[in-house]
This record gives sequence, C-alpha cells and structure tokens, in this order.
Amino acid sequence: MRTLEAYKNIKYSAFTYVANCFLKFAARIVFVKCLPIDYLGINGLFTNLIMLLSVADLGVGTAVVYNLYKPIADKNIESIKSLMCFLKKAYIFIGCTIIFIGILFIPHLNFFIKNSESITNLQYIYLIFLLNTGVSYFWSYKRLLLIADQKSYINSFFQLLFQCILNIAQIIVLITWSNYYIYVTFFLVITIFENMVVSRKVDRMYPFLNEGNELPLTDTLRVNIKKNVKAIILQRIGSIIEFSCSNLVIAKFIGLATLGIYSNYNMVIWTIETGVWQVMSSVTSSIGNLIVVEDQNKKVRIYKILEFLNGWLATIIMVGLYVLLNDFIELWVGKEYLLNENIVVWLIISFYVTFMRKAVLIFKDASGLFWNDRYKNICYALLNLGLSIILANNYGVLGVIWGWMISTLLTCFWVEPYVLFNSSINMKIKDYYKNYFKFAVVTILTAISIKHLYKMLFDKVTINSFVFGVILCLLISNVIWILVFRKRDEMCYLSDVIREKIGRIFL
Repeated sequence: MRTLEAYKNIKYSAFTYVANCFLKFAARIVFVKCLPIDYLGINGLFTNLIMLLSVADLGVGTAVVYNLYKPIADKNIESIKSLMCFLKKAYIFIGCTIIFIGILFIPHLNFFIKNSESITNLQYIYLIFLLNTGVSYFWSYKRLLLIADQKSYINSFFQLLFQCILNIAQIIVLITWSNYYIYVTFFLVITIFENMVVSRKVDRMYPFLNEGNELPLTDTLRVNIKKNVKAIILQRIGSIIEFSCSNLVIAKFIGLATLGIYSNYNMVIWTIETGVWQVMSSVTSSIGNLIVVEDQNKKVRIYKILEFLNGWLATIIMVGLYVLLNDFIELWVGKEYLLNENIVVWLIISFYVTFMRKAVLIFKDASGLFWNDRYKNICYALLNLGLSIILANNYGVLGVIWGWMISTLLTCFWVEPYVLFNSSINMKIKDYYKNYFKFAVVTILTAISIKHLYKMLFDKVTINSFVFGVILCLLISNVIWILVFRKRDEMCYLSDVIREKIGRIFL
C-alpha cells in the first residue's frame, strides 16, 4: 500500500511539474514581450519579501504533519481531529499575522529598491502579493492532511488545474491590455478559489473533520509540537533567507534591471528544482510511515536508494544546465537577457550543492529531527546575508552567489547529514561524503565533456541545435552514470524495478 501511494504521488507530481513548466515559461515569454524588464524585478523582489514575512508560519504545519503519521497509520480519528483543529486555529492566526505585519512594511517599500521611480503604484502591487500569501493560510491547512495521508497526488491535480487557469488568464490580460496590475490581481483571485475547492474536497474525503467535539491535544503531544515548532522557526528563518536573500540584495545594491535578468535564470533553476523536489518530497509521508513501522536495515536501504536517485537526477540536471542554460535563455527571451558565463557557471554549481542535500532533508523531516539542528539555519542565515552584502558590493551578482555557496558549505553541508546519521539512520557519515564526492566527480567530468562536444558540433544557437543538445545531454549523462555505477546495489535494485515495470506493461 505504501509503495502504491508513493508511486501515485510521484506520477501525479511529475505530470503536474511538466505541465506547470510549460505554462510558466509560456507566460514569461508573453511577460517580457509586453512589459518593461523592471516589472520582472518587482515580481522577484515582492515574492521574496513576502516569503520573509511567512516566517510567521513558525513551522506549525511541518510539526503537525510529522505528528499525523502515526494517528493515520493507526486510524486514530480522534487524534487526527484534535491535530487538525489545532492546525486550523494556528493557520488562521498566522494568516492574519502575516497580513498585519506586511501592512507595516508599506511605507518603507522604497528602501528595498534601487531607483524605484521606474515603477508606479508599488503599494497596490505589494498589497496583492501580501494578501495572496496571507489569505491562503485560511484554508490551506487542509492540504496538509492529504500530504500526511500519502494522497498528495490529489493536491497536485488541483494545483495543475488552477495553475492552468491562472496562466491562461494572465496571458490573455498581457496580450490584450499589457496591464501588470490586472495580471497580479489574478494571483489573489485564483489562490482564493483554489483553496476553497481543495478545502471542500478534503471535507468530503474526511467527513469527520466537521463533526466537532474535538478533544484537546494531550500534554505530551502539545509539548512535542511546541518543542518542534521552536526548532522549525529557526530552520525557516534560514530557509527563507536562502531563497529571498539574493533577490533582496540585488534589488537593493545592484538594481531592478539586473534583478529582472537574474530572475529569468532563477526561474529556470527554481522551476526545475521545485518540480523535482515536489516529486521527491511526495514520498515524504511514505518515508514517515516507513520510519514509524520498519526496522533500521530497511531504513538504511531505502535511504541509500533515494540518495543514489538524488545524485543521478542532480547529474542529469546540472549537465543540462551547464551545456544549455544560456542557449535556452537566448532562445526563450533573447540575447539581451543573458548573464556573463562565469556567473552562470557559479549559479549552476550552487544549484548542485543545494540539490544534493535533498535526500538527507527528506529523511530528516520524515524522522521529525527538527530540534537536533535548530541553530544551523540561524548561523546559515546570518552568514548568507552578511557575505552576500559584502561580496555584492565588490563582485555584483557573482558575489551574491558566492555568499550563498560559502554559507551553505560552512553550515548545511555537514550539519544535516551529521544529525540524520547520528539520530535516525544507522549509517556512517564518511560513507555519505564518499558517495557525494564520487557523484560530484562523475558529474563534473560528464558536464565538461558534453559541453566540449556540443561546442564542437554547433557554433550558433538555434532551436535545432538546442533540441540536439538536450538529447545529447540526456543520452550521454545517463549512459555514463549507468556504466560507472552499474555494479552498485542501488543500481541493481532500480534495474530490477524497471524490468518488472516494463514486464507488467507488456503482459
């Protein structure tokens, strides 16, 4: 049952990811053709500014999801009702808090922007972004029950449906009126409708949620949630600054036009990373169930398989980005939106370092190890912000990327695996780093080789050369990975699974 639900979650998440990619990139093409580049910068800036405010989430959702795994496995309806009632009250409070604190920022918006005169009605645009985030908390807590119950594929379906509606509506607005204010208004309208529809769906699936008479949380559970929330709030601060810091620093110290160009690269990388994370994290609830009911050997085996898949995916994506990212940007929005190649290379390296943490993070969250590394993200956040500001003044965008990378290597890179392997999975940390560096060496050599071959074959950027480059990257990177690691236990296991799957299809 657990395997079936995990497979279903992965399948629907992957489909949603591909469809969303197509829609987002289509909408961005129309965006850059219909609006000045500074509006791209505003989009990225306000998205990240509101993300900073969402630290008010306090990690309540993550803590409650972890505590839902056991009641769902035991079919303990009363415990589920109690936890969901607690989550509802917490999320309504959080949504109101985000809106209230966000309104206090309105008089100070110009502080975050260098040369803000190019954009009018900043307050209205910001208010829409603020309400879009704050209001979503009033219903979105119900999504967490779907995720904890290994039914995130239902959530994926509704995300795809409403993203389709949103992007199509925004494209029509831009083509017809070239009006950014109507464009951003649709964010709020669609968010409200999506959350209302998902809320009703959850009510029908879990009718006991509306029965009332919820029992208060037990003292033990309340203490456990409170302890985890304290830890997660520290982690969230670091995570939010990780994704917000670069855009905020570029907007403040370099300018909106540069941020607009940088945001295109960020969108490509973020879309890939988020999509793969959505697919990989769709098995978090299944891993949570595994950790609750299985022995140590099974945990280690599944972790190694996930780590191996993580490394494989990281290689395919990094090779593709290294060889083709600038070509894609040129074909997509034009040569005038290209960054210096040195900046692009460091951006891709920082992506790889971040992406390779995912297997550890999934198991760490599923194990509920929020308290164990509670100070890591605070150290990371302070380092990231400080280094990015200092280096941005001297090296521009490149300095922002270096600040991000250095702070990650000094904190997350070693703390997260140390916590996981000392508190949940019985595995030696030296084996983790041995695998990490093996994967990294294969990835770097593969990327350099394919880039050299691609440059030999094509000296101009065309759609044909790009399509051939995609095929080249996929084919060679996969062949090299399979040949190098063909004798590993994880590869043998995955080969057996693939053969079994193909056999079922033919049968």
